Amino acid sequence: MTTGLTAAALLAGTGEGAARWLGVLLLLASLVLAALLLRRAGGGKELDAAIEALRAANRPEGDLTYPLESGDAAGQLVTQLRQFIDRIRAVMEDLQQHSIRVSLAAAHSRKYAEEAKRNATQQEEFSELIFSSSNETASAIEELSKRTSGIADVNSRNLQTARSSLLELGEVAEQIGRVTAMLQDFHGTVARLEATSSNINEILDTVQSFAAQTNMLALNAAIEAARAGEQGRGFAVVADEVRELAGKVRGAADEIQELVAEMNEAVGGTASSAQGMIAEAEKARDAIQTSARQFEEMVQNFAATHDDLLRVSAAIEELSVTNREIHNRSTEIRDLGIRIREDMDRTDTQTAALRQTTEQALSKVSQFRIGSGRLEEILKIMYQRRDQLSQAIEKLLDQGVDMFDRNHVPIPGTNPQKYTVSYAEPFQRACQDLVESWRTGVDGAAFCLPLDSSGFVAIHYREFSQPMTGDPQVDLLRSRNMRFFGTGSPEDLRRYQSEAPFQLSTYMRDTGEIMLNLSVPVHVRGRHWGSIFIGLDPDKVLAAQ
Repeated sequence: MTTGLTAAALLAGTGEGAARWLGVLLLLASLVLAALLLRRAGGGKELDAAIEALRAANRPEGDLTYPLESGDAAGQLVTQLRQFIDRIRAVMEDLQQHSIRVSLAAAHSRKYAEEAKRNATQQEEFSELIFSSSNETASAIEELSKRTSGIADVNSRNLQTARSSLLELGEVAEQIGRVTAMLQDFHGTVARLEATSSNINEILDTVQSFAAQTNMLALNAAIEAARAGEQGRGFAVVADEVRELAGKVRGAADEIQELVAEMNEAVGGTASSAQGMIAEAEKARDAIQTSARQFEEMVQNFAATHDDLLRVSAAIEELSVTNREIHNRSTEIRDLGIRIREDMDRTDTQTAALRQTTEQALSKVSQFRIGSGRLEEILKIMYQRRDQLSQAIEKLLDQGVDMFDRNHVPIPGTNPQKYTVSYAEPFQRACQDLVESWRTGVDGAAFCLPLDSSGFVAIHYREFSQPMTGDPQVDLLRSRNMRFFGTGSPEDLRRYQSEAPFQLSTYMRDTGEIMLNLSVPVHVRGRHWGSIFIGLDPDKVLAAQ
């Protein structure tokens, strides 16, 4: 919008400027006509004045201030001509102001276009970054969705397996319960067997007691039979048989008792083992029951996790749909950013051409000295300062200083970059106070500095010639000497090397301000050394016009 308005203003200014240039041509034609009429009328003095007016207007500075005196012979003609010249002068002054405003508008448009171009480029970079991030996010979400689905499937299978294992654990717990019951029954049987063995031992003890008593009775009977002699011989035989039988019974009872003792020992071991087995079975049952409870909790957790994974999968699917929409929008934003950047490239080119055109128009208009206005006053001061600087440089040349040295050497470790040149130090010693005095005398002047023909600023105000601190932001403002003025563009170099009587242009400082730049060339011993540049606040200059 701003560029379009500025272009429209330029077109309007160009059309109006063409009409006014036609007025200047009419002025010159009128002067020629007046000269012819004066020659025919015999007005020699008036003719000489008209010729001098033509010469002044034809000089490089286009001086329209030459006075025309009217005599008796052609007084009316000269008076009308003088009034016409005054009108042309007023038109030129108005055109000058108009050109300054158009040039300032073009400079601002150029500044805004450059800022917009940088912003558009940055926006394109950001949109490209968003597009790449969105693309990566889409890939990541797709991968996450696949992995989540895979995890959900695995968890589902694990849930089924865990449920089956829980059922199996329940069955194992029941089986161990049954085994424990059987072992307890077996332990009861063994206990009964132990009791039976004890009874058998008691019976055997009785049998052995009977056998011992029988043996004693048989022994007593044998003794009594021996006392009886022949009559007791048969009884003695019977007693011996009974005694022998009692011994056999006792031996058999002893063997049975030994077998029962072995059996009791085995039964006791079996009872202990059965008791241990019961204890271990009960422990196993308790452990399996605990495992079953834990497994049941794990199954519940698996089920909850499975539900969560299903919800996560659904959320990821929604996120994937949303991200696809965002990705589509980011693609549109990226494409729009590219188009904006391309448009801003074209706008930047157009504003650059626009500014160059307005600068050329301002330069042409400024070639005419109209004898009034704020710029004329400043120009007189600039010519005085030019003469002062020329004299100072002349003295330095006499002292052997090579003021025309253009071998500017970079100073290492400086940011912004500074340079040095052979004439810098003697020039500073000789002219620092002179340049310092230029800070006053022109209202609205930001600076007034000497530049060599390469645009190098060896001398700046002391306030802005501080030692570098190492902070580029501070040094940009406080250490501005020993640097090149402007951007070093071909347009800047042409301005520095111009030998026109004066130049008026717009200028954007590295600190961002838009200023009017008025320069006058400095010649020493017939050579162009450089220029004096003064930066003017355009509002104050236009307000004073």
